Amino acid sequence: MSTITLYHFEGCPACGRAKEWIKELKAEKPELAKAQVDLVDVHKTPDFKAPAPFQYVPTFFKDGKKLVEGAVTKDKIEQMLREAI
Repeated sequence: MSTITLYHFEGCPACGRAKEWIKELKAEKPELAKAQVDLVDVHKTPDFKAPAPFQYVPTFFKDGKKLVEGAVTKDKIEQMLREAI
């Protein structure tokens, strides 16, 4: 099983939607509840280091590889969760 890391910040509308969709998908589809998602708030985590540079949030990484940078769809989040389990 892989870990997904979501880089975000409080007050970011696209980040809020992404986090809500993760919760919804895990509730709606129990098999996705096994997917590990770590949240890193880029404004509240001093000296955070992402595996690769990015300019937009939300940004998703899996095993050090950037998957999505910027706005994302619920379908894409489901795909990432499925690939992580």
